Amino acid sequence: MKMLKDYLAAFDRDRDFRSRTGRNEFRRAALPDFIILVAVIAGYFLFKDFDLVFLCEGILYIAVTFTSRLALWTRRLHDTGLKGTFAFIFFVPVIGILVLWFIFMSDSEPKDNKYGKYVKELQKKKK
Repeated sequence: MKMLKDYLAAFDRDRDFRSRTGRNEFRRAALPDFIILVAVIAGYFLFKDFDLVFLCEGILYIAVTFTSRLALWTRRLHDTGLKGTFAFIFFVPVIGILVLWFIFMSDSEPKDNKYGKYVKELQKKKK
């Protein structure tokens, strides 16, 4: 349930490009997005009679979730100490995606930075 909650919270924070997002929150928000995209791509290849429908669904889903996805990526990059504009490395074929994946799965910067407080400290205080 927490994964769905974090996924929907990503849409609530779709214009927040200034703060930080921890690794666990990022995973719980990005995994449903990935599953939906894989399902649409699989539907495109499995159901050839409806390939145009799945293609339109995929394009529509990407267009609707673009700002929330970019904001999530930017906040995660901020959490690792990098600038949010680094997310545009995604457009470098293959290598850009691998570099982003490695950064997204790396640990947070273990101190406060110019983008906000250390996320793990905030999570510990909430408990």
